[in-house]
Amino acid sequence: MKKAVKRILMISCILALAVMFAGCAKEGDNLEISDASIASATGIIKGINTMDSDYTDELLQMEPSEIEDFFKQYGYSIDGSAFLSGVTGYMDAVEEMGSVESIGEPVMTSDDETIIATFDVKGAKRNAKIIVMMNGRNRITAITTNCNYTFGENLVKAGLNTVLGMGTTFVILIFLSIIIGLFRYIPELQEKFAKREAAPSKTEAAVNNTINQIIEKEEAADSGELIAVISAAIAAYEASSSGASASGDGFVVRSIRRR
Repeated sequence: MKKAVKRILMISCILALAVMFAGCAKEGDNLEISDASIASATGIIKGINTMDSDYTDELLQMEPSEIEDFFKQYGYSIDGSAFLSGVTGYMDAVEEMGSVESIGEPVMTSDDETIIATFDVKGAKRNAKIIVMMNGRNRITAITTNCNYTFGENLVKAGLNTVLGMGTTFVILIFLSIIIGLFRYIPELQEKFAKREAAPSKTEAAVNNTINQIIEKEEAADSGELIAVISAAIAAYEASSSGASASGDGFVVRSIRRR
């Protein structure tokens, strides 16, 4: 009885493992490449190639959502942003290829997430490859155009990129070294500015001193006039009260303090 139970458990484990591995294998299977996938990729590329400049400019001015609605009425499912980017890249590549002489049939490949269609393009100056990427529902998600360059051209480009990168780095380093070298002049500049600021302060002090002297003189003059007025008033008061003449000899005004 125990042996039978063990056998049943062992068989159950084996079946569970088999189902699990079968599921994993199914998830990792490549997407099916259907006739609709081939037709969708081919139709879009042939359509881009036959568009004239006026029609291309009109499409490039449309919004991504408008692009999607436009192609939907013709049975194509395409990402609007991917189409606009793809058309722009294709136009840039045509300038290097020259006139497009022919576009070959697509070479279809796929993985578990993406279907890829690769077109060989023959140009008057150089050849290129157009790559169209689609998801499992044949919706076009990316369009790229890559020109074919010779080994020498690639080597020259790599060299130019290296020189440009290193040159930019050296220019920045030289610029930084110049800035750091100028730091030693900062104390001298600060000292000069401090002297310039000190000179106006002395002038300001002299001006304030002159203004104070003028104010003191005016106050002294005002005090003399005030003394004369008070003296006359007191003399008049004494004359009216005692009947004597208003001579002012009975008192002396020495100073007046304002509070």
